[in-house]
Amino acid sequence: MTVSFLELFKRRVLPIAFICGMAVLIQKTCNGQTRTHATIVLDLGAAASTVRSIDAELIVGGDSNAQFHRKALPDLAIGPCQFEVSMPADDGELTIDVDLGLGKTKHLVRRIHASEGATIQIPLGPELAN
Repeated sequence: MTVSFLELFKRRVLPIAFICGMAVLIQKTCNGQTRTHATIVLDLGAAASTVRSIDAELIVGGDSNAQFHRKALPDLAIGPCQFEVSMPADDGELTIDVDLGLGKTKHLVRRIHASEGATIQIPLGPELAN
């Protein structure tokens, strides 16, 4: 009993080709969703005692990726301002709105570049002191 070439091709080669094709699709799908995880620290410097509230929004690729809000309790400093992000790309734009009390607000924009596991310090103290 002999096996024709076509029968051998159907039984041996096609299943192997199918498995290889599926492996390539799975690998492309999984790697296409890679995200960059980082910590953003808003350094208020000497102005921390005057900051009443702070709002930040991270825009990556034109879409809102993360938001942060912190408000100081009456007669207390605002405390540390940091938050974790998971970005679909390494570059983004951080929009920061700071309420300094007595009707005084500052609007700041910073471009950021993150690498996996990075801590990104955003110094705001000098601009908030003005």
